[in-house]
Amino acid sequence: MSHNVLRVLLVAGAIAGLGCRDLTVRNYANPTPESVQNDPTTALPLLVTGALRGDRDNATGYVSGLGILGRESYNYTPTEGRNTSGWLTSDVNNQASFGGVALWSGPWIVLRNVHNIIGLVNAGTTAGLFSTAQNSATLGFAHTMEALELLYLVNTRHDIGIPVDVYDEPTQLAPFVARDSALAYISAKLDAAKTELLAGGTAFPFTLHAGYTGFTTPANYLKFNRAIAARVFAYRASLGASGCGAAKSAACYNLALAALSESFLNAGATTTAQLAVGPFNVYSSAASDVANTISNAANTNIVAHAKADSGIQLKANGARDNRYLTKVITINTKNPSNASLGVPTTFDYTMYLDRASPVPIIRNEELILLRAEARWFTGDAAGALADINTVRTVAGGLDPATPFANEAAFLDELLYNRRLSLLFEGHRWIDMRRFGRLNQLTLDLPTHVRAAQLPVPQAECLSRAIAETALKGPGCT
Repeated sequence: MSHNVLRVLLVAGAIAGLGCRDLTVRNYANPTPESVQNDPTTALPLLVTGALRGDRDNATGYVSGLGILGRESYNYTPTEGRNTSGWLTSDVNNQASFGGVALWSGPWIVLRNVHNIIGLVNAGTTAGLFSTAQNSATLGFAHTMEALELLYLVNTRHDIGIPVDVYDEPTQLAPFVARDSALAYISAKLDAAKTELLAGGTAFPFTLHAGYTGFTTPANYLKFNRAIAARVFAYRASLGASGCGAAKSAACYNLALAALSESFLNAGATTTAQLAVGPFNVYSSAASDVANTISNAANTNIVAHAKADSGIQLKANGARDNRYLTKVITINTKNPSNASLGVPTTFDYTMYLDRASPVPIIRNEELILLRAEARWFTGDAAGALADINTVRTVAGGLDPATPFANEAAFLDELLYNRRLSLLFEGHRWIDMRRFGRLNQLTLDLPTHVRAAQLPVPQAECLSRAIAETALKGPGCT
């Protein structure tokens, strides 16, 4: 990874108001690696805030981009057709297109902050400024964040792979590793973080934002860590990634079940509020804070796919699935900037109505569906059916499903429920890819394609152009 612009990159708005009062006080609004190392106890909360704010900044673009790729949404900016062509046509494979350059640099900025957090807390512990428990808690947080950001990266580059290392020297290039190696590395980081959080005492030496309410102690944050670990194990299992056996075999699905047992999964949920429990990225309309940029109030050009109403199951009374009724609305026709780029849509979503609408990181509803998946592929068909029916009846208002005749029938039902339960949260494209169903995604026009991954961005390729062969970017020309 090229780190030329990633030296520390704390977000100034997250630490506004901490500037200099006189010439002898450090400028906390513009910290450097040297200044934070000299004052670790003050700097640690700022670095954590910067990492969390970076994650919030990235989340909306990630959901929007994966929404387009997964045929959940469009970005129909009237004056910028590349917001459509750069994602839906063959231009998506262009390393300089809007899709080709997207969803890359943001996670690396967060990863640089995480790397600095690790260095800072280790130095502070050596100097006696942090206790052993505080050090362990902070490392558990940092390694969980590291794993999460790397997961976002490998989700978008898939078979290309990604770099996984961040070095002390920001300009030092890290080699790309294959997808399976990256996923195994992510699992290992999450497991290391589990050990660290278990030894992390009763409190973090910093404060997490309000989206982590209920997950703000090392013990409760561990439940979040295990939830992400379960997601990764399920991805690896469904793909047949190295170390997991053949695709959909039991090895990594059993690990997913073990992680879920340590997570915040509540399979006894009887309300949609209980299904919604989990950490969120939170936003605000305040001038100095981060707004939800894909909300209806902030961006009227991001709308639902033209076939958002297709394939919706009916309740006993003949009405559509509650998830469709509560998440999808009809709007005045929204057209692409040019008719050659896309088709009109009359649908939009309601999940992000205003600039303060939160974006889920992982929710109980996903955990129940992950357990259904893992149970099915470890031979527990009855348990899988029970989990599917919890989501169907509570979230969808549908009648319970009957036992599945075969794997195809189970996957049809699983993917239907994941589609509506996790609608426009960044999952559909990944789900269809990992189960070999990308060919079922709609092609609205003959010029459209179904992308399996995004390329290595042009800027990354250029930064490696004169590097030794082992450090060049895959697919770079």
